Amino acid sequence: MSRAPLFALLALLAAAPLRGQDETPSDFEIRVVPDPRSPGSAPLTVGDPFWVTVRTSGPAGHYLLPQSILDGFGARPEVAVLRSERRDGQLRLEMALFRPGDLVLPEIESRVTNGMGDTLGVPVVSDTIRVASVLTPGDTLLADIKPIWRTPGLPWWLWLVAAALLVAILALWWRRRRRRRRERPAPLPALDPYELARRRIEALAAEPVDPAGRVTAAAGIGDALRDYLADGWDVTARERTTLELLSSLPERLRVERTGLLGVLSAVDLAKFARLAPDPGEVPGMAGRALATLERLEDLRHRPAGAADGEPEPVREAAS
Repeated sequence: MSRAPLFALLALLAAAPLRGQDETPSDFEIRVVPDPRSPGSAPLTVGDPFWVTVRTSGPAGHYLLPQSILDGFGARPEVAVLRSERRDGQLRLEMALFRPGDLVLPEIESRVTNGMGDTLGVPVVSDTIRVASVLTPGDTLLADIKPIWRTPGLPWWLWLVAAALLVAILALWWRRRRRRRRERPAPLPALDPYELARRRIEALAAEPVDPAGRVTAAAGIGDALRDYLADGWDVTARERTTLELLSSLPERLRVERTGLLGVLSAVDLAKFARLAPDPGEVPGMAGRALATLERLEDLRHRPAGAADGEPEPVREAAS
């Protein structure tokens, strides 16, 4: 078999991809054309935004990469690209220039692709753009520059609505606070230590139904007596053991050491050892605690120097 036709076929196949690469930058034209200004409009000055259209022409099957245009102008300090859009298949840019005079946009290189991944650099040309100065004639002291655009602020009616909403929220909060303050119950007057201890012991005097209830009741009776001694006599009774408590009693309470020992030693077994009193013992324990409490209260209201046989001052019964 002759190899000549085979070599000719391979040569044609190798040359086929190169046909799409014959295009050169001169085959394309990419021009930036400013939009015409309406009659009677103010002249374009330094920093004023204006729109341009990027027009392309060249062989079919090639496409402009818009990001290359944005990147090219974005690197030039005398030009600012504010935003871009697509309209009627063409790229449009909103720009601003920062030099006065008859200007041509700086030449940049755009990228064109053929859809196969091949790209080609094509220069971008522009029409002449007239930019007027914002300075008076002969003024050379100030830089010819002004803000690109005014920062869009919120409309006045939106601020008014926000202020009215804030006032309504504050008024609602103030009304609710006043209502809660009126509805808040007045604080109850603090009970006398004797009255508080008596009520606690009387509430625990009923016979509990199970051993755990008897342990809780006995411990509560002891705590009521200790709280009475701490609040009514200013004795450190809550943190001390029974023996430490009896040895630290003031002189006026020494006569009640025996009664306190009888009550506290019994309740200590329930509070610390968790030993339940025998059935039916809790009411008797509460009765002895109440009797001891009455004697302690009588001593508290008796004058400091009075003897045991002297009559006691009249004391109103606690309600």
